[in-house]
Amino acid sequence: MTTLEIPESLYKRLQNLAIPLEDTHLTVLERIVSHYESQNLNTTQPTETPKISKSAADAEILEFGPDAPPDLRHTDVLSAKFAGRRASGWNRLVHEAHLEAMSRLASIEALRSVTKSNFMVGRATPSDAAKGYRHVPGMNISIQNVDAAHAWSNTLRLARQLRVAVEVEFEWKQKADSAHPGRRGKLRWMPK
Repeated sequence: MTTLEIPESLYKRLQNLAIPLEDTHLTVLERIVSHYESQNLNTTQPTETPKISKSAADAEILEFGPDAPPDLRHTDVLSAKFAGRRASGWNRLVHEAHLEAMSRLASIEALRSVTKSNFMVGRATPSDAAKGYRHVPGMNISIQNVDAAHAWSNTLRLARQLRVAVEVEFEWKQKADSAHPGRRGKLRWMPK
């Protein structure tokens, strides 16, 4: 890991962008870079036009490449699977991915080496819970909740590390600042 020194004035600006009791310095920087990449066409981040498919209910679904997700703010998970494990929300997907990873890796140290998620061993204390840490039933860890974009990024990393499939179908809320209000989207990655 690289250490970065930043001036106090920039640090205070970063603090103003942080979501209290949820963000770390790293999550703020990741969100800034992700936003920048999504707004600039001259980045190395791949950009794709989503494919349009139909669901069983004949609703149009925008399909995005796993490395070029859309803005996932204001989305609700409709269905999600990680290595066959079903999840009902973005952070539940992260939990299921960690449960699968732990079943395959069998040690906390091995899990820590492959995940981007912040986690601690044991049940979160009330002060840790206030920082967004949630206990994962079935494991003796508590994982810090994140926004949808980070949940996808963290889950995709684990899927690649474990070489397992991950798929999420979601829907944007009817909000003015949603990327596609009322539309459905899909992200998936399959090992080759």
